[in-house]
Amino acid sequence: MTASERIYSLLANLVGGRCYPLFVPESEKSPPPYIVYNIISNIPDNVLDGITGHEWVRMQIDVYTINYDDTISLSAQVVKALNTIQPSIYGGTTYLYDDEAKLYRGLIEYEFWQTLPT
Repeated sequence: MTASERIYSLLANLVGGRCYPLFVPESEKSPPPYIVYNIISNIPDNVLDGITGHEWVRMQIDVYTINYDDTISLSAQVVKALNTIQPSIYGGTTYLYDDEAKLYRGLIEYEFWQTLPT
C-alpha cells in the first residue's frame, strides 16, 4: 500500500472525507477542518538485484481548523491514527496560524514504510 493510500484510509473519516494530497482543491466549498498530506522525502530499499519497491517515507500531515483548540484535538487524533502504522516514527507537531487563510494549522511529521508497485 502506498503512503498516500495509507494516510487517506486512516485519516479521511476524521474530517468527513476532506483529506487531500498536496493542497485543498479550489472546488472544496465545505468549511474546515481539512487534512493535507505530502511526502517530504523517501529512502528506497534497494538490493543488488535492483529496486524492491519498499521505501522509508517521511510525511508531512497538515491539519487546518478555524479554532486553535480544535487544531490541537484533531492533531492528537491524527497522531493516534498514524501510530497504528508499524514500524513508524512520530517526529512531532508544530502549531501555527496561517494569516492568509485565517486558519490554525497543526504540522505533523511522520515516517514509515511504503510499498510501491514494481
